[in-house]
Amino acid sequence: MVRDFEAAVRSLSLPKALAIGCYGESVASYRYRMLAEKATTEEHRAIFVDMAEEEQTHHKVLQQIFKERFPDRDFVLTPEDKELIIAGSRTLDLSSEKAFSRALELIYESERQTGRFYSVFHDTTSLTDLKSLLREMADECFEHAERIKGLPPMPWS
Repeated sequence: MVRDFEAAVRSLSLPKALAIGCYGESVASYRYRMLAEKATTEEHRAIFVDMAEEEQTHHKVLQQIFKERFPDRDFVLTPEDKELIIAGSRTLDLSSEKAFSRALELIYESERQTGRFYSVFHDTTSLTDLKSLLREMADECFEHAERIKGLPPMPWS
């Protein structure tokens, strides 16, 4: 875990912060699709698919902004960079009811972490068009976290 999260995010260049955001949204979409595949109820499946599609849209928007503003830039993200936006590894263990519950905890933590990332990123950028997007995305992350926390129990079969 990053010791001084806010300082780490504030120190990022705009293109690197966008690249980290793209990574986080890609991982979130992938994780929600994994959950949808393992869901045992249509209600849970629909929730996870909806969230995966929303994250995929965020990824595309951030990627487009990155490509438009920084067409010649590219980044290889370090494990420390990735820690700024997601909790745990990219893949999830969904092999048992207990593992599924732990995966939901990781996703809850990741949504809160991503929301914090976008909140700090929002506060550090002077680009008004980007500020509104970052505020919206931060709010949606916190909403996703609460949605995950409030999920009804899923029967395991």
